[in-house]
Parts: sequence; structure tokens; C-alpha cells
Amino acid sequence: MDYQLEQLINGPAGTHPLWDRVMTTVAVGAEPAFIALIVLWFLVGLWRRSPRDRTGAVLATLAAGIGLVANLVIGHLWFRARPFVAHPDTVHLLVRHTNDASFPSDHAVGAFAIAGVLLAVHRKLGALAILAALLIAYARVYVGDHYPGDVAAGALVGLAAAWFCAGPVRPYLAALDDWLSEWLGARWLQHG
Repeated sequence: MDYQLEQLINGPAGTHPLWDRVMTTVAVGAEPAFIALIVLWFLVGLWRRSPRDRTGAVLATLAAGIGLVANLVIGHLWFRARPFVAHPDTVHLLVRHTNDASFPSDHAVGAFAIAGVLLAVHRKLGALAILAALLIAYARVYVGDHYPGDVAAGALVGLAAAWFCAGPVRPYLAALDDWLSEWLGARWLQHG
């Protein structure tokens, strides 16, 4: 069934130049866009002197890292060939990719981990980020890199990492941010 869904999404690839370009841009540009989002979020937190935003950006980074480590372990335990390798005659590959594990999708993990933390901190922005993560997951299947099951599993791993970081870890990181802010503020006032 996963292959049939992959064919339904990937089947039109290569026949619509504008849509192919859009999907390729989303599939390839997602990673730098989400990294830029975290950096911008942290800088806004510094500028606005908002511990909530600074902590949120760090938690999002931590969630993505935890999710990607979990993916590495899962990929070694259950290797699944990418669709363009398993079905070279029927999958339309629009981007170059290495022949590493397809399951779960690293892009989906990172996007959903960051979007999940953003959702916990800022509901409206987080909802937009979840929509962007869904588009990224779709694009990764459209360009021939993943099966739908790969991106669905990646989304679950990413959201689990986001829940862990935005839930149990958040109070500890917020306390550390408070302590660092006080310590740095006191040191700056002594020398300033």
C-alpha cells in the first residue's frame, strides 16, 4: 500500500515543470529554511529579552537533534531502501540523493520537531509551521526520495521529540536561561 501511495503522489513528477520546480524547492530548501527559523527565533528572543523565545528556539534545536539521533538508530535497526532504488523503473527522481536509509525521513523529523516546539510556545506560528512541515513531507514523496510511510514515521518521531522537549525538558531549560541571564547580567553590570 505504501508503494501505491508513493506512486499516486510521485506519478505526476516530471510532467509539470512549474509544480516540479516548486516541489523540488520545498524538498531541498526545507532544511536551511527551518535552521533560519530557529536562528531568527533565538535572535528575536534576545532582542525582545524574551526568555520564552530564547528557550523555545533552544528547545526546538534540541528536539530536532534528539529526533535525528533517534532516526539514526531506527535506520540502522530497520533499513529500508529508498523508492528510487527499490523501484528504479517507476519512481521519478527529481533530486539527487544518496542511497541511505529511507525510513524514517530526516527532513520530516526535523521539520515536525521544530514545528511541534513552536506550536507549544506560539500557537498560531506553530500551526503555520505544522502546515509547512506537512508540505515538506509531501514534497519529499513527490520528488521520489521517500514513501509516505517514511515521512509519517518521521513526523511521529519529530513530534515525540518536540513533546519531550516542550514538556518534561522545558522547565529545566527555562531555569537555566533564568540563571544565565542573571549571571551574565550581574557580570555585565559589575564590569560595565
